Amino acid sequence: MTPEEKTVREFISTFNRSELDEFVELLDPEVEINGMRGVSKGREEARAWATRKPGGVQQTVLLESCEQNDTRLLARVKREWRWEDGNELAYTDELGWLFEMKEARVLSWRPFEDLEEARTAFTG
Repeated sequence: MTPEEKTVREFISTFNRSELDEFVELLDPEVEINGMRGVSKGREEARAWATRKPGGVQQTVLLESCEQNDTRLLARVKREWRWEDGNELAYTDELGWLFEMKEARVLSWRPFEDLEEARTAFTG
């Protein structure tokens, strides 16, 4: 396992456990998180992006596969969304997560709902 892949695995596991201090340490100071609500820049905005709001459905991210091409990593992930009360499964989805790395830290993260689009961005 490369240092970059280790970072991606830790990105997912610290996110899942809401370990925000550890999560932020995996990020380059100039990180860009391209989330559904826009771009978050820098570690403090990334911390705010990763902070879970209580109630409703909560996600757990499962890493299905990961491949590396120089400074880019493509992770195929499955998200399980569970109701906070009772932990009942609400739904699941699969995404491609594209990471750009710098010195084994996350420089950028971008999710793709379309796995083929993610692959194109990864190889392009």
